[in-house]
Amino acid sequence: MQRPADVRTERALRQIRGILERDFTDLIDLSDLAGKPDSERESAFLSRGLAALVTKGVTGWHGDDRNEKASACVIDGRDDFGIDAIAVSGNTSEIWLVQAKWSHKGRAGLDQGAALKFVRGWQRLERHEYDRFNSRVTEKMAERIRAVLKNFQAKVHFVVAMTGPEELHPDVLDVFEEEFKEANGFGLNLDLQVVGTDRLWEQIRVEEAPKSQPIQATMRQWLYEHEPVELYQGFVRTDEVAAWFSTAGRHLFRRNIRDFLGSTEVNAEITSAVTSDPELFLYLHSGITVICESLEAAFDGPRKQNIPVKLTLNNASVIDGAQSVTSLHRAFLDDPEALAEALVSVNVICTGQDGSSPELPNRITHARNRQNPVQNRDFVSLDPTQSLIGEELSIRGLQYTYRRGEPDPAPEQGCSVVEAATALACAHSNPRLAVEAKQNVETLWDRSEGGSYGILFGEKLGAPQVWGSVRLRRAVGNRLHEISTKLRGRAFDLAERGDLLITHLIFQCVDRKEMTSDDYDWDEAVARAVPLTDQALPWLLHHIDATHGSTAPVSVTRVLSDPRRCRVLVENTLRDLRAGSEAPQVSADYRAKALQRPRKTRRPNSVTILLNAGELGPGTPLEFRPLSSTEETALRDWLIEDPRRARATWTSNRRYSLLWEADSKYHSPSGLVMTMYELAGWEDSPVAVQGPARWYIEGERMDKRAERIFEELGEEGE
Repeated sequence: MQRPADVRTERALRQIRGILERDFTDLIDLSDLAGKPDSERESAFLSRGLAALVTKGVTGWHGDDRNEKASACVIDGRDDFGIDAIAVSGNTSEIWLVQAKWSHKGRAGLDQGAALKFVRGWQRLERHEYDRFNSRVTEKMAERIRAVLKNFQAKVHFVVAMTGPEELHPDVLDVFEEEFKEANGFGLNLDLQVVGTDRLWEQIRVEEAPKSQPIQATMRQWLYEHEPVELYQGFVRTDEVAAWFSTAGRHLFRRNIRDFLGSTEVNAEITSAVTSDPELFLYLHSGITVICESLEAAFDGPRKQNIPVKLTLNNASVIDGAQSVTSLHRAFLDDPEALAEALVSVNVICTGQDGSSPELPNRITHARNRQNPVQNRDFVSLDPTQSLIGEELSIRGLQYTYRRGEPDPAPEQGCSVVEAATALACAHSNPRLAVEAKQNVETLWDRSEGGSYGILFGEKLGAPQVWGSVRLRRAVGNRLHEISTKLRGRAFDLAERGDLLITHLIFQCVDRKEMTSDDYDWDEAVARAVPLTDQALPWLLHHIDATHGSTAPVSVTRVLSDPRRCRVLVENTLRDLRAGSEAPQVSADYRAKALQRPRKTRRPNSVTILLNAGELGPGTPLEFRPLSSTEETALRDWLIEDPRRARATWTSNRRYSLLWEADSKYHSPSGLVMTMYELAGWEDSPVAVQGPARWYIEGERMDKRAERIFEELGEEGE
């Protein structure tokens, strides 16, 4: 007897194959296989068709020509260098590189050799070696790829599509991770997407889904326009909006640029706001936009704006506010009475079903989702400290910009909050702030307890200290740039990439404790910065070589990514700088043997490593798995009772990094496990646990992922 999982896989494969044959039989180019056996041509068609299918899915193409566009992306064949399809975005700086694997039995996978070939193919594209590829690339794609890769914010998505499980062997993942760590942070953003049978089947089910059921909206204080298309604007009760998801399901979001993202920080805030402050929700929420093909309006009385209008929306789609609708639906399940008291602003646009404006729905969707996302830095502009700094600097004839989007002043005329925060991070006594700022400047805006922002912009901070710190930071940076032109190898990398850590060293040598005084002589400090930089660079280089060996493969970037290791380097370098010892000569070739092997140090905790590495984005899903059979027995029934109890998402909160889906509250990994023990009524539970050992990210234990990252960034060469 077949297992249910096998039956499900067979059904999915039949449907996937049927879609490939229906949509791509006349579109996939098999001319290079003329005269080959039918079995070989069939295998090639299924693999190339699969590449086209997943290309259509990951790019989000929805137009009538989507199958033609996806098929044109297929380059599989001779001289493809492991890449089966390449898609280039028409309006964003994105490239999708696809490798597809078809298995009739649903057991396709990607081995290490194929992954290496895939990555090397990308490296050829990055080096603009387009002439090495087949004509599908050289004649149709080369210039578009070149144009995207010129963009500093270019994103390259590696997509592995296969009729098999969505899992890759750790050795295969290492191939991608090694390439990503080399490239990310230096002008490119690379990531990996694995699309297995389940996701392929889900893509087809969504695309083939029937039109949704009509939804209802009783609108208060409404406004109406009828030209060029019908438009209603007004307020709708949130419990009615929550009911939309029950009625129409995910088909409600078919035109949205994103489906529901799950339990994220933003969605948790929506749920919290509507239940805790329902009367204020209207003012705290930006609103929802719905488009529909047709609508009927009904009134209980005269057609007046103070009389609610009851709208029935046919074939409706939420194009802006998908996260809000699903979050409200979830909140309604927990507290329906609260949602009955809350209102939300809703825009309804009837685009018609006569086909007279076929592009209008897409134009509206694109325009409504073009708003710039609010980032943590944006909230800095609300801090009175920033306006006070700006006022003080203005009195001194200097400009200070702290709102995102404002043009930065010329260097001699002032500075931005980003430059100020970076300089202040270097000035702080803890090198961790400079290390984290170099890795990701966004860490400077962390306003949680113990976060960088509160440390940097404290009560005693004044304009003289801000401007003086910026000047000193610039002096060090300029000097390092001059020095770097005469260096190569590790020394050059250190001058370029270790600039903030070296600036930190200089700050510690110029009487940092007196910097808060208005009488502090910043001119003297800046003047001392240049000769100190000439001393600090060779001393820091000396200690890196002494620790890792001058010929070891470990890169400067990885050495400088670990705050604990940097603290040791700073302590050793400062000791020599303050002693006034003559700086060592910079080696001409860096071939000296290591003077000593480093003593292994206790690594930072898992959350710290993952946050500092920027490994996980907010909203990344995590899954709880019991560590032992005893734990599994104790929690099994409780977890089955509500599957949300085994799910959480990652946040940027250093203290409480997990957002539990079961209660939409923040927890630490270990604290959440203890909470689960308590709620499950496990009387014999352990009194302490290692939470990261029980939370999994994409099939990998959280603590193991952190350990792997730490070893790759900090323990190489030993």
